[in-house]
Amino acid sequence: MDGWSRAMAREPLGRYGTLPLSSFLALLANEMIVNSPQPLPGTTVARLLRDDQGRLDLKALDRAGVERFVQEHCDASLERGRAVYQAMWQGGALHFEDMVGVRASIRKKLTEVAFISTLEQDLRLVSEDGTIKYLWRLQDGHMVESVLIPDGDRLTLCMSSQVGCAMACMFCLTGDLGLKRNMTAAEIANQPLQVLQDLPKGVRITNLVLMGMGEPLHNLNHLTLALSNCLDDYAMKFSHRRVTVSTVGLVNQMGELAARLPVNLAVSLNATTEAQRREIMPITRKHSMAELLQACRDFPLPTGKRITFEYVMFRGFNDTAEDAERLCVLLAGIPAKVNLLPYNENPSRDMKAPFPETVDAFRAVMLRHNMVCHVRKTRGQDISAACGQLGKARQQATDGGWVSQPAT
Repeated sequence: MDGWSRAMAREPLGRYGTLPLSSFLALLANEMIVNSPQPLPGTTVARLLRDDQGRLDLKALDRAGVERFVQEHCDASLERGRAVYQAMWQGGALHFEDMVGVRASIRKKLTEVAFISTLEQDLRLVSEDGTIKYLWRLQDGHMVESVLIPDGDRLTLCMSSQVGCAMACMFCLTGDLGLKRNMTAAEIANQPLQVLQDLPKGVRITNLVLMGMGEPLHNLNHLTLALSNCLDDYAMKFSHRRVTVSTVGLVNQMGELAARLPVNLAVSLNATTEAQRREIMPITRKHSMAELLQACRDFPLPTGKRITFEYVMFRGFNDTAEDAERLCVLLAGIPAKVNLLPYNENPSRDMKAPFPETVDAFRAVMLRHNMVCHVRKTRGQDISAACGQLGKARQQATDGGWVSQPAT
């Protein structure tokens, strides 16, 4: 067990400390409905954490929470609760009766008071470049997407954190949906778990990026709870060095993320002037570029880590040599690496992708100033899995005649 896992073991339920489980769950439920004015008919917040029988989704808790739940409901030791947690996340148990290494009496009691949630796979699309897009149906009927991206020896899963998004970035299709609701910790963490189960034996996801549907820091509490289960040595055992959380620039939550988890930070910048960024990213009206970049300078980084700045390039808007020069000045003093992302064109937008030679010239300026800078390849464009294209898979599948492709 690494130092982070040991620290989490000493702090039950993360930020909620030793709150009674009932109070903890009430707080989680309250966070579910922030900016969610129109849930589907018949859906209540409580039902996102509990089923029709009132049983709790055990994946809504971290390891310390599961240990306490088993202790309270099954009159068992914390070690027995840890075995349940491990069987659920590492063993992939779908039902308590399937759990190996857990006493029969505990399995029986848990069946009465809890359940183990999963995502329903509605669609699985494979791109000609090997990218795989998963469309998941949630228990209240909402849909979210995940994208698995192969790249050499790296296999990266791009995960969603919200149903829709409230940030309304001009270039992103997800923003067209608005924000329907936050995803639960279970729904977030079930994405890598179920994709892992879909992969051939011996193949493992190497990296997790929270760059799918939603603004991750707008759902911070469920996000950090989910990631604790991704990182935990008794669960999915991802390295914190291989987990990246992206944000459009929720300044206050950036520091809170750093205080809770030692994961990587990516900032979606996409502009070199205040006016540019205000035009395409409404969040800039709340947090200026200067405020955002100061928060990046204040962000606590371990030795050797950098903040990733995502820079989507649009033809004739932010792709000039002058933009490149300004970007170098803006990032001065910040341990940074820059990912240049040529815009993925969409018929519903007037924006155009930059010319390849323009991207090369922009990167050349960055390198001349000794900036770490890479050009990200567009992946999965034929199945609308590329950056900024998530959120409309079911409609696109129906209109385009896409057929779900099973794992082989």
